[in-house]
Amino acid sequence: GAEKIVGIDLLEMEPIVGAILYKGDVSDDSLLEQLIRDLGGPPDVVLSDMAANTTGHRQTDHLRTSGLVELAADFAMKTLKPGGSFCSKVFQGGTSPDLLADLKHNFGQVYHAKPPASRAHSPEIYVVAKNFKKKSTLN
Repeated sequence: GAEKIVGIDLLEMEPIVGAILYKGDVSDDSLLEQLIRDLGGPPDVVLSDMAANTTGHRQTDHLRTSGLVELAADFAMKTLKPGGSFCSKVFQGGTSPDLLADLKHNFGQVYHAKPPASRAHSPEIYVVAKNFKKKSTLN
């Protein structure tokens, strides 16, 4: 099928040529159902760059971003097609043990990665989950 790129944000976004943009909350099931309809089926990949506004307090920032990673993972597991992939930004300290266990249960391969383009001192890393094992719950 044709490739489609979708963006979801709580705030208005500038138009992006070739992308379908939604202003909304990824925890809203009606938005997820609309996304599946607009895509013509579940997505192959869910990529999350969500991050909380930082406070400068590492533990607080980690916890706030961890909550968003869990929200993104839930979104992925509700919408992905079998064999699909999920990737999300996290802070070092990684993904919570419970979420990591959930991802490992639902995906064939799960690991943390730090791209070469990321600054060495940056606390940003990514959790990557490949080969989704279950059928989307929203299609």
